[in-house]
Amino acid sequence: MKTIIIDANNVIHKDAQLKALFNKDKEAAQLALVEKVKAGLNKDEKAVFVFDGFGKSTNSSVIYSENKTADELIRKRIENFTEVKKLTIVSSDNGITGLARVCGCTVKSSENFLNEISKKQNVTSGKNINQNYLYDLNEKPESMNKKEIEEFKKYFT
Repeated sequence: MKTIIIDANNVIHKDAQLKALFNKDKEAAQLALVEKVKAGLNKDEKAVFVFDGFGKSTNSSVIYSENKTADELIRKRIENFTEVKKLTIVSSDNGITGLARVCGCTVKSSENFLNEISKKQNVTSGKNINQNYLYDLNEKPESMNKKEIEEFKKYFT
């Protein structure tokens, strides 16, 4: 299985839609990136998303750097990875990509990776209704009627 380690904030800021969403709702942009990438992965690929800062995730493929930088965590993973020929690093950060090349990893710039994912999604469009879903922050949720509210109260009060 091939592993792709993604410098996630770096990738978000290379995509106009994701960047605009990130400026409004950081978590929604992160989720949109994860969904966009997962929809474009091959069966023999596994993605690991490394985000800067703090966050909550029950998904083992989403990592938050907390008090460190995402770059530090990515460097450590590159250095500790045993099968570097099966490791791809996605980033436009020269420090990370330089180390990855020296260690024998495949390197893709954030822009090239986004282009590849977009091409794969265009080929498979119509096969998965969840593809290309970006969350519309202006969309209001449907209102609940009295019956639904009473049902909701039964479970949560």
